[in-house]
Amino acid sequence: MKRHAHTVAQWLWYGASDHFGRRFLTACLRPLASLYHAALFTDQRRRLALRRKLRCRVISVGNITVGGTGKTPTVLWLAQRFREKGFSVAIVSRGYGRVVSKAAHVTLQGSVQDAAARFGDEPVLLARRLSQVPVWVGADRFQAAQQALERHHADVVLLDDGFQHRQLHRDVDIVVLNAAHPLGNGLLLPAGPLREPAAHLTRAHALVFIGDVHDAAAYRTLVETFRLEEKPCFRAAPVLDGFFRAHTGGDMAFQELVDQPCVGVAGIARPERFFSAVRSRGIPCARTLAFPDHHRWKPGEVRSLLETMRNVGARWILTTEKDAVRLPVPLAERAVFVRMDLDFGADAKPLEDFVMPMGLSSAAGMTHECSEGATGL
Repeated sequence: MKRHAHTVAQWLWYGASDHFGRRFLTACLRPLASLYHAALFTDQRRRLALRRKLRCRVISVGNITVGGTGKTPTVLWLAQRFREKGFSVAIVSRGYGRVVSKAAHVTLQGSVQDAAARFGDEPVLLARRLSQVPVWVGADRFQAAQQALERHHADVVLLDDGFQHRQLHRDVDIVVLNAAHPLGNGLLLPAGPLREPAAHLTRAHALVFIGDVHDAAAYRTLVETFRLEEKPCFRAAPVLDGFFRAHTGGDMAFQELVDQPCVGVAGIARPERFFSAVRSRGIPCARTLAFPDHHRWKPGEVRSLLETMRNVGARWILTTEKDAVRLPVPLAERAVFVRMDLDFGADAKPLEDFVMPMGLSSAAGMTHECSEGATGL
């Protein structure tokens, strides 16, 4: 049921607007979107009244749509840059799907599957990739960040998925957008993918566009409509950075994947992007299976996937890094995940300068703005 609802949502939010069925369903959902807008306004006003400030630099990386736009890879990239510059950095996340209720330090004792159940998949992914960067989770992110500050003496706190978490003051608000489809159909939930109105992009200090822009005119319309011309913009391309065994974390040779068929599995917001990236590398996937974001596996699904592998003669399950930490052991033992990173290219240095201490105060003098010339659109 969840898989079907996810597929319908993607079709509704990102499909062609001239489809009659899509227009009809959108019209039916607009009243619910209006109710969502009213509730959002009340909630954000309440959060602003409770705003608190930490004694360190806080940088939020968030998005304005539901689903994956590249927030976690952006957080990874920033954490690595701060570490390279000698800053002590901590990451704070809500920890979607976590079992622990209070603020907690993400630890990787035991299996990664158990850790993902306790803390959420994305915090475990971050902790696994950044062994020297403390990752904290909690619904009260001020409390979690305060713990990170006191225990680890952080100079910088990176707030993962923090654009809507307005009760915590931040020095820099970065919004990450899918370059090809930054706003989907431009409507609020549930009629569209927007978590808040697109006009709220003006609240961001900078925008990061990830991926290829297929429609430069649509991009320019976004920038011009919401008067974002003077806002610093940065571009990044997703890159495949190796293959790793899900169960052990060890390297996997590319040729081993090419020599034998595999089954592609993705439980992320836009699974087709992952499958497309895999196909572009010439990896033969005998079957691809898409699941909703943050999918939790049931015993029947495990048995079904193993049966599918036997039927198509697949040796490996090929999956995403985020999915790998959630796979039950029988699947993880036969799974390989693709590590995805970001390449900011010529935008790497300007983004570093922007986020480092004093970067925001000098932003007014920057020329790296949302314009066709600056971003190469």
